Amino acid sequence: MKPLKLTLEAFGPYAGRQELDFADLKDQSFFLIHGPTGAGKTSLLDGISYALYGETSGGLRETRDLRSHFAAADIPTQVVFDFALGDRRYRVERSPEQQVPRQRGEGTKKQPYAANLWELQGEAEVPLATEKPTAVDAKVADLLGFKASQFRQVVLLPQGRFQEFMLAGSAERQAILQTLFQTIRYARISEALADEERVLKEALRTAHAETRQLLAQAGVAAAQDLPGLLQATATRLEALGLEQVEASGLLERADTALNEGSRAAERLAEREAARAEITRLQGLSRIMDARRTELERARRCEAVTPAAVRLEESLARIQELEQEEARLAALADERAQDLARAEAVLTDAEQHEVRREELRRTIQRLRDLEPKLEALEQARQEAREAALERSRLEDLAGWQKRRVETSKQELSQQRLLLQETRTEASQLAGREGLLVLVRQRRSQREDLDRAIEAVDRAATALEAAQETLLATQQAVQAARERHRGLQEQRLAAQAARLARDLHPGQPCPVCGSEAHPHPALPSADLPDDQEMRQSQEQQEDAETAQARAQDAAASRRAALDTARARRQDLAERLGEHVGISLEDLSIFETRHREDLDRSRSAEAGLARAEQRLAEAEAARNLSEAQLSETNQRLSDLMVQEAGAKARMQLLEDALLQELRVPGALSTRRREAEEALAESEARLKAARAAREPAQAAAMQAQAELKAHGGRLEAARTDSWNANGAFEDALAAAHFHGRTDFDLARRSAGEMESLAASLETHAAETAAARDRSARAEALAEGLEAPDLPALQTARDSAQARFSATGEALGRAQSEQAALQRLETALTRLEAKREAEERRHRAAASLARVARGEEGDRVSFERFVQGAILDEVLISASERLRRMSKQRYALRRATVSTDLRKAGGLQLEITDSHTGRARAVSSLSGGEGFQASLALALGLSDVVQRHAGGIRLDTVFIDEGFGSLDSEALDLALRTLEDLNQGGRLVGLISHLEEVKARIPARLEVTPGPGGSHARFRIE
Repeated sequence: MKPLKLTLEAFGPYAGRQELDFADLKDQSFFLIHGPTGAGKTSLLDGISYALYGETSGGLRETRDLRSHFAAADIPTQVVFDFALGDRRYRVERSPEQQVPRQRGEGTKKQPYAANLWELQGEAEVPLATEKPTAVDAKVADLLGFKASQFRQVVLLPQGRFQEFMLAGSAERQAILQTLFQTIRYARISEALADEERVLKEALRTAHAETRQLLAQAGVAAAQDLPGLLQATATRLEALGLEQVEASGLLERADTALNEGSRAAERLAEREAARAEITRLQGLSRIMDARRTELERARRCEAVTPAAVRLEESLARIQELEQEEARLAALADERAQDLARAEAVLTDAEQHEVRREELRRTIQRLRDLEPKLEALEQARQEAREAALERSRLEDLAGWQKRRVETSKQELSQQRLLLQETRTEASQLAGREGLLVLVRQRRSQREDLDRAIEAVDRAATALEAAQETLLATQQAVQAARERHRGLQEQRLAAQAARLARDLHPGQPCPVCGSEAHPHPALPSADLPDDQEMRQSQEQQEDAETAQARAQDAAASRRAALDTARARRQDLAERLGEHVGISLEDLSIFETRHREDLDRSRSAEAGLARAEQRLAEAEAARNLSEAQLSETNQRLSDLMVQEAGAKARMQLLEDALLQELRVPGALSTRRREAEEALAESEARLKAARAAREPAQAAAMQAQAELKAHGGRLEAARTDSWNANGAFEDALAAAHFHGRTDFDLARRSAGEMESLAASLETHAAETAAARDRSARAEALAEGLEAPDLPALQTARDSAQARFSATGEALGRAQSEQAALQRLETALTRLEAKREAEERRHRAAASLARVARGEEGDRVSFERFVQGAILDEVLISASERLRRMSKQRYALRRATVSTDLRKAGGLQLEITDSHTGRARAVSSLSGGEGFQASLALALGLSDVVQRHAGGIRLDTVFIDEGFGSLDSEALDLALRTLEDLNQGGRLVGLISHLEEVKARIPARLEVTPGPGGSHARFRIE
């Protein structure tokens, strides 16, 4: 991972937008992050770590502490980090949960925690994970190959966590190695081998059970009995085959007789059905005659229908015309009434001509008075405006007097507040140190409480495992005793079998004696082979359960030892503070954080307080100047108001009393003009409305007269149509309109009548033909006894089916026996192969668990090898920094890697020739060893990280514990890192370090927040 660009906004001590482009380093790959204490150097590493993982570089600062106290409320906290992996570039962005101003209205709203990750392809941003921080966390870990804790061990070496790996207890170091190098997979390999052994053993047990089940299905005691059973089944199949051939011939003869009888019965039944059909059709003859007469009358109606249709149409036309005549008459009356109303309105409008002339003279007289009234209104307006402005200035002068007094009080308060702020800000550094210390103790206390709980859980689990182990041991003992008893019974039975063949004077085949004083007697409870096999399997099952319980108990015991070691290590870290509860530490932390927040706020607001003091002094001076100006303007305005009132008095004397009121003249003139306009409009509208009303009345009368002629013509046409209809009825021999309507049918009804007559004729002919054929086929036949024939056939079928079922069962039995024989052969081969696999898997599982050889588990062996590799790489750097004096190695006190002690570290001293604990190093020596170990750990993690290249390392640690020579050696060691192409960044405030490194990222604090920039000398 190589950083490209970091952008911080309202983050830590950076109030505004802080952009750092690492391209400004040009060809420099070794640079210093320099600035005074508290300026914000570590905050830059916090920004990188927070952007990638959502955590700070040291893991101590909480996300709520990342918000800048210098930032304005409308600037949200945000971090953007661009980085490269090989030739590919990425951008990650995060913003914590925070309160931001509402876009509409006042107040704030909560903005949720958000994160986004893109791949940069040219100028385009291709989304990889958006919105959800957990998805971004997983994707970043996948790209970099590290989680946050691993990243702090190999890329960011944070302040306060630098010596964590070196001084960690063995159990904690084991957990770190397991996390960094994923050695848990080697423990899982051991578990997988043990699982494989158990699965194979279970498979063998299953194979034995399947064999017993197959033999039980075949009904034999052993596989050797199957051939005889197959031979007996074949003989039975041959006999059943001959019996089925005989039953088949009998069934064929019965089928033939039944078929012939069924055909004769069908022919006789057909003859009876044909005779019945003819009888039915003859019964329909009268109905057909009536339908024929009905069809003939309907056909005579066709000649009369045109005249009837013409008559109906003429009557309908007359009805329509009569309705239209009534409508036109009503419309003519309505138009006449409209004309009368329009003439009355016109007459009324023409009678107001005298009133209109009076209005015209009044309007002209009012226009002559308008100039004087306008002058009066202007004077009144000036007087009102002067009075209003005078009142406003009097109020303003009073307010300005009060503001002068307020500004004086504010000035006094700001002076007092500035003094308090300076006092509070001076305590910032001490309170920061106290808060970090309390947080460390609280974190250690939480770890200790969790370790105590883990010890309790492990002890409980171990107790349960030991109880289970005791129960399995008792079960194994019982199974062994039962199996041993059965073996003794079997041996006694075998002795009795030999005793049956003993005779006096003949030697015993066992001992050779010819005397047999007490021969063994046969036993009634002789165990058979199946009982012996079951006893053996029960013993094996009990032993398997015991082995599992032993493994579980050993695992629980190791877990308990690890938990106790971690608990002891954490208790030693807390030291004299081990008795303080977590609640008390949380209270202390809250109190110190509140104190620190006050100091930070005071430091951040110091410049602002000084500014407010200056603003208060300026506000007081401005208020006094504004008050003087307002008093001068008030004096001028009073003179202007007196002059306006004098002009207003003169103009009011020159006007009539009723017109002095503002707006009275214009109102009277406007009323006269509106009255004149309204009267003239009514006259014009009345003249315009009369003409269309008169035209509409005349048109309505003309339409009514024309419609009367059309109605008379329609009545004449209807009389003629009625005469033609009467003539047509007489010609068609109908007695009247009623007789015609009864005979009249629609075209569909006439077609239906004709079709029914034709169908009846065709059905009659077909029935006669069918009857003739049926009589011919049934001639000479007698009714057969079908039930007797069916009974004979059913009997033959039952015999044939019974023999077929018996033959099928015998064939199925033979096939099943053949399948069982094949399955037994295949199962035996499979069981032998699984026995070989089980033996191999059991051996591998015991080796992986550390039960054979050196008795070292697979995971512990790998962890020891990795730790040795880390220590070799670390010792190369430590020897250089210590002038070949010190080296790191794994402690040789205990070589048993099954225990946590196998991962203890010690330092070898070439001056004394002996090794000692790493905790005995001085401060500077401890820093050198920790730095060497961290760099060695980084090298090994990189080698084991699947080809991931680490192009960058940041080191945030106190170089102040080193003397000048040791500092020189440490810097030379770090300079060697960038020779391999790495970008190395150091954080320090020491001037000696600054003098050695030309490329620097300088952090400068200020009253409004810190600023950072790259600089190369």
